[in-house]
Amino acid sequence: MVLDHKVRVFVFRFEGDHWDYLLLRRKPLSEYGYGPVRGTVGVSEHLQDAVLREVREETGLARPTHLIDLEHVSRFCFGDEGLIEWDFAFQAPQGEVLIHHGPCIAESFWASFDQAFETMEISEDRESLVRLRMHLETG
Repeated sequence: MVLDHKVRVFVFRFEGDHWDYLLLRRKPLSEYGYGPVRGTVGVSEHLQDAVLREVREETGLARPTHLIDLEHVSRFCFGDEGLIEWDFAFQAPQGEVLIHHGPCIAESFWASFDQAFETMEISEDRESLVRLRMHLETG
């Protein structure tokens, strides 16, 4: 079985008195809905390095205020191929944050929890968003 490792990274920020979450939409628009940063983990690349690289490539954000391992892994099997997604959260700096879309990103916007939850179409993304929100509220 061939295993492909990917990271799923929820970029968030504290704005005013609440948390906002960055939603990205990949190209082509007809194939992708809104969701978190997603990307591959290179051979012998550490997960945290993959997280930082993917966030930088897709958003232009270089350094997190906090990087959180959400301690959740999703596993999917497609015949002889498997996909493992590792969930992380990346806190962007407070205040106005300029997002520079990478070549694969069509559009993005900051959303409240409710808006992000309603906008994301993939159930695993919504579950991880809830996990992040619970971590932020108890942390």
